[in-house]
Amino acid sequence: MRIHLWNTLLSLFFAVLMVAAIWWLFATGRLFYQVPFRDLLLLALATYRLIRLFTYDIITKFIRDWFAGARENSLGGTLGALLNCPWCTGLWFSFLVVFSYFATPYAWPVIIILAVAGIASFFMTLSNLIGWMAEGRKLDVHSRFGE
Repeated sequence: MRIHLWNTLLSLFFAVLMVAAIWWLFATGRLFYQVPFRDLLLLALATYRLIRLFTYDIITKFIRDWFAGARENSLGGTLGALLNCPWCTGLWFSFLVVFSYFATPYAWPVIIILAVAGIASFFMTLSNLIGWMAEGRKLDVHSRFGE
C-alpha cells in the first residue's frame, strides 16, 4: 500500500485544526454540550448547501477548475480531489459550520441563509422529480395510444 503524502498531511492538518478549535472553544467557555435539535437541523442544512455549492454548482466551477489537470499526487491534485468529493468537503464544511456556530453569534445569519437555501434545493429537486415523472407518464400514454 502506497501512502499519499498530501492526503496524509491534509488529514493531519485537519486533526490538529479540530483539536485546536475544540481546545479554544473549551478554554473560552464557548463550548456547550447540548445542541437543540432545531439548531442541529439548521447546521446540517447549512453544511449540505456548502457541500453542494463547492462540489457541484456552476458558480464555484472556477474554483474547481483551478485544480483541473494537476498531477494526482501533488497538492493541487489532492485539493482538486477534495473539492470534487462531497464526502470529503462535507467533513471540512461541517467542521467550519459547527465551529462557527459555537464561536460567534455572527455566524447565525449565514447559517440560516445557507439552511434556507438547502431547503429550497430539496424543494427544487422534488419539483424536478415530479415534473420528470409526469413527463415520463405523458410519453408513456402517447406511446400506448398513439397520440
